Amino acid sequence: MKRAAGLLLAVFLFAGAFVWGFATERFRIFPLGTIRRAAVILGLRGWSDALELRSPSPALAALTSVPYLSGAIDPNASAKGVLLDEAKDVAPGLNFFSTLGRGEAYLVDGAGKLRGRWTLEGLFSQGELKTGIDFGFTHLFPNGDVLAFVERRGVYKLDRSSRLLWKHSALSHHDAWVAGDGRIYALVHETRRLPEIDSRLPSLLDAIEILSPEGQRQRVISLYDALWASPYAFLLPKTAGLPLDTGADAVDVLHTNHVETFDGSQATRSPLFRRGNVLVCMKNLNAVAILDGETSAVLWLWGPTNLTLPHHPTIVEDGGVLLFDNGISRSRIVQVDPRTDGVTWRYAPPDEDFFSSIRGACQRLSNGNTLVTLSQTGYALEITPSGRTVWKFANPAVRPDGFRDGIYRMTRYPDSALPFLGPSGPGG
Repeated sequence: MKRAAGLLLAVFLFAGAFVWGFATERFRIFPLGTIRRAAVILGLRGWSDALELRSPSPALAALTSVPYLSGAIDPNASAKGVLLDEAKDVAPGLNFFSTLGRGEAYLVDGAGKLRGRWTLEGLFSQGELKTGIDFGFTHLFPNGDVLAFVERRGVYKLDRSSRLLWKHSALSHHDAWVAGDGRIYALVHETRRLPEIDSRLPSLLDAIEILSPEGQRQRVISLYDALWASPYAFLLPKTAGLPLDTGADAVDVLHTNHVETFDGSQATRSPLFRRGNVLVCMKNLNAVAILDGETSAVLWLWGPTNLTLPHHPTIVEDGGVLLFDNGISRSRIVQVDPRTDGVTWRYAPPDEDFFSSIRGACQRLSNGNTLVTLSQTGYALEITPSGRTVWKFANPAVRPDGFRDGIYRMTRYPDSALPFLGPSGPGG
């Protein structure tokens, strides 16, 4: 009798331990965090991801094509320029950014002093660059030339005096990246009827046009076709029969918002980082991906269930991918290691002001800090690895009603990267 009771107790304890262990992993409850921390300390392989990410699914309306806003009403409208500058902890350099809704770009130093200005106004008739047109300045060249895109109009290269050098006409959007060899990777739209996606509306698809340094098209990579031929094809939405917003003109299948290529400096860490491979962000799939630069095959994809409407992934020195995760009510900055899918760093303050419903950008700086652009609200800040803010900037473009224009993206350039400025200021 005692033996049977002991056996029954053992079975009960085993079953209880199994159920608790399953619940620990499935529902992220105690003692999962303790186990993970101990495993990281012991260096156990496979437990290197000490950070957990959970993400809610965005609304279906995110899949419809809608115009962007160019900023937001700011209750602190009097705040302009540099609001915080702990100079000894700030990475040196000059800040290049473009203002949404105005077709202008600026270069300012750490104190907010203007060092350069560019404008698209001379290329369009009055009123053409109206609110709702999506555009941005994506690159500043050493000689003062700039690269910009205008939604569905094309990619433009201007000189330091805002004179047009060339234009590539295309259904451009969101980004244009300058590779180390001078070629330009520009995001463009294409429209197809895809019954497997939706029989009611055309599908708005994304592609990358690879341009010569002079703006001539050399090659096109269809991101939809690359995904369709990959193991990740199941992520492509199927909206047939589902309700969409009234007035929608297309199903925005991917909503790719960033593209960049690798220079090969990280290739010894992993073949993923081979020279010419392409990093993209697809907001409506909540995903970032790396494509083979020659075959367009999808080599890595990460983000679904972990990210919500992300933007601007970029590779950093240790082989991680840093990105802006917009979220639904609060944003965060995430760094993931594509070799392990482990999240190695995260900045997620409880402050509700740390939020950009659309756009957003981040850049790892020379001193290890991170420059963050809260695009929709028109703010940028520099944070240390521990999360302390050491520099903060508010777009000075504020309208009389308190509407602060957003910032497409802020990028910090070392002074040595911009010789056109000369030793004493802008050269013309």
